[in-house]
Amino acid sequence: MRPMLTDDIRDYANRSVLCWLATSSEAGPSVSPKEIFACFGDDRIIIANIASPQSVQNIARDPRVCVSFVDVFSQRGWQLYGDATLLRRGNDGFEDRQAILQEMAGEAFRVATLFDVTVTKAQEILAPSYRFKKDVNEADMRESAMRTYGVKPHAIF
Repeated sequence: MRPMLTDDIRDYANRSVLCWLATSSEAGPSVSPKEIFACFGDDRIIIANIASPQSVQNIARDPRVCVSFVDVFSQRGWQLYGDATLLRRGNDGFEDRQAILQEMAGEAFRVATLFDVTVTKAQEILAPSYRFKKDVNEADMRESAMRTYGVKPHAIF
């Protein structure tokens, strides 16, 4: 079986500041921003549960989720669909996953629980310009977004 998390998906995940976790409640869909997340293994996204009681409740009721992330400058990213589980100390695999997320969080947050998403489907996200503007490429989109947001690239030494 080929890995669900390709190098391209990992690249965009690493470039993204936030991911969005979509869950389902009795009232309907719920989308929540998550700032500490990482690819794990060939088919997992792990997400720190910092302050998300609604996500915990929704996943307990229905584990089907969608995790989305976009590089705001290239305006490309991914939607990852799968099933989520809440892991806590004592659960199999928690320690390895928690260590990765805690290192990312540093002293800012304590990662006491986390969401472990097994990815079963991936779909690329593209800004409409990629589809409707003739000959647009990622470099053009990046330059345009930097101009729009007033951002200048820094030199790498």
